[in-house]
Amino acid sequence: MRKLIICLLVLSSYTLPAQKVFITISINAPGHQGGPVRVQLRKPLSIHTSYRLYNEKTRKVIPAQLLDSLTLIFMMEEKMPVGTHTYLLEAGKKSNNISMILINKKENGLLVRIKNKPVFFYHIKEAMPPADSPAYYKRSGFIHPLYSPSGKILTDDFPIGHVHQHGIFMAWTNTTFRKSAVDFWNQHSKKGTVEHVQVLKMIQGPVVSQIQTSLRHKSVEFGEVLKEKWTITIYPSEDYFLFDLESEQQNTTKDTLFLNSYHYGGLAFRGSRQWNSEDSKNYTGAWNILTSEAKRDSSANGTHARWVDSWGRIDNGVAGATIFNHPSNFRYPQSIRVHPSMPYWAYAPVADGAFFIAPGDWYRSKFRYYIHDEQALPEVIEKLYNVWANPVSATVTYK
Repeated sequence: MRKLIICLLVLSSYTLPAQKVFITISINAPGHQGGPVRVQLRKPLSIHTSYRLYNEKTRKVIPAQLLDSLTLIFMMEEKMPVGTHTYLLEAGKKSNNISMILINKKENGLLVRIKNKPVFFYHIKEAMPPADSPAYYKRSGFIHPLYSPSGKILTDDFPIGHVHQHGIFMAWTNTTFRKSAVDFWNQHSKKGTVEHVQVLKMIQGPVVSQIQTSLRHKSVEFGEVLKEKWTITIYPSEDYFLFDLESEQQNTTKDTLFLNSYHYGGLAFRGSRQWNSEDSKNYTGAWNILTSEAKRDSSANGTHARWVDSWGRIDNGVAGATIFNHPSNFRYPQSIRVHPSMPYWAYAPVADGAFFIAPGDWYRSKFRYYIHDEQALPEVIEKLYNVWANPVSATVTYK
C-alpha cells in the first residue's frame, strides 16, 4: 500500500497550549495500516489555531487539525512498531497555507479536488433530466461525478433504464406516513423525492477538508418528513481517494414514518454508464462486485456485507469504488441489494424487516469510500476497513 500523503504545515513559533496535552497511541499488532485518527479532547481548544503532534523521542512531527473545539484529527504514520507512541500537542499561529484538499463552490454544486485531481461533485441545484424524460425526475442532494485518481468517472446520473438514480444518493422506497404510501426513491411514483436544502459548513484544513449539507426527504402530499444532514470528510491521499459520508436523518413531523420491509432502500451507488448494458452508446462491459463475505456479482444480492467493492473497465482502464459499512450502523452488517443486470447496489437495512422513525427521532449511519484505479486487492481493502472499524487506541493526558 502506498503511503498516504501528509500535507506538511510550514509554521513558525509553535508553543504549548496553556496546559500540556499529550496524545498516546497504542499499537497492538505489527504492520498496522496508517490512516485517520480522531481524538476526543476533554478540554476545548481554539479552532482558530494551527496544531501539530511532536514525538519527543523520534522528533517526528504530524500535522493535526481541530474539526471542532473538542475533536482533533490527524493521519497516523504507517507501519508503526508495536507499543505506545506519545506525542506532545503544540499550537502555532494560524497557517495561511492552502489545503491540498480544495472545495470549489460552483453555481450548481461543490467540486472537491485533491490538488489538481477532481474527487467528486455534490449537487446543490436541481439537475434536470434529459429532454426525453419528465421534469419530475429532477434531483439535487447527491454526488456525481465520482472520479477515480486517474480521472475515470465511476458514477452515472439519469441513467438509461433507471432515470431516478444518481451516483451516490440516499432514499427510502417503501414507507407509510399518515396511512399513505410514500416512495422517496422512485420519483415516477409521484409520491416523494429528496432534495438539497443548504450548505451548512465547509472546512478546508491542513489535514482534512469537510462539507456539511442539509437535505430533506419530502412527501408530495405532506411536505418534509425527514430532515437530513450529510457530513463528508475528505482525507489527503492522491494514489487513492478516501472519504467518509455520515448521514443523520430526523423525523421533523408529529407522526411516525414507517419503513416497511422491502428488498431495497437506503444508501445507494449507481455505477458508470460504461457498465450499463441498456446504454448502447456507452456500454463497454459489465461491472464486478465483491463483498467482504466473498460474494460476487448478482449472487451478493440479499446477503450481508461489511464492505462492497465494485469495479470494471472504464476508458480503456480499470477503476472501482469500495464502500465500508460502519459497525455502529443499524443492523450491521447490513443487507445489500445488487441489481441482477444494471450497475447499482445499495445498503438496505429494510431488507431484514420493517422499522420506524418516530417524531423527533434520528436514524444515523456512517460509510467510508475507498476509490481506486485498477482492481483492489481484498487484503488491502480489509486493512483499510480495519483502520476505520477498529481504530487504534488514543488517549489524552493533561499535565
